[in-house]
Amino acid sequence: MHPSVALFIPIFTSFAAAATTASATSTLVPDHSAIFSAELFTTNANCNRTGAFKSFLYSRGSCQNFAIPGAGSARVDYNERPKELTLTGWTEADCKGRAVPFGTVVGLCVPLNGTAIASWSD
Repeated sequence: MHPSVALFIPIFTSFAAAATTASATSTLVPDHSAIFSAELFTTNANCNRTGAFKSFLYSRGSCQNFAIPGAGSARVDYNERPKELTLTGWTEADCKGRAVPFGTVVGLCVPLNGTAIASWSD
């Protein structure tokens, strides 16, 4: 009997079992469709990407806390449901305070005109 053969078989069986277990537990989950998205610009009022910006994505939830100073701007990038979804800024976190509507029009840059926004909703 060769010891190397006896050691090889259990190791090979372990690798095969591990591979079977890994493939059985991993499932593919499709991404959510892009229903609504907007860009929020922190440093300029003309939606210029030379400064910092953040993205609002519908799939991340209907209220998102992204603080944008009053010197910033916002632009809707995609809106699959313009009759239902509109970009709205809020003066307080968690979509509270005064609502500041930005609209549904894709590509339209809207400056904040001095109003600091603490959170956003669709």
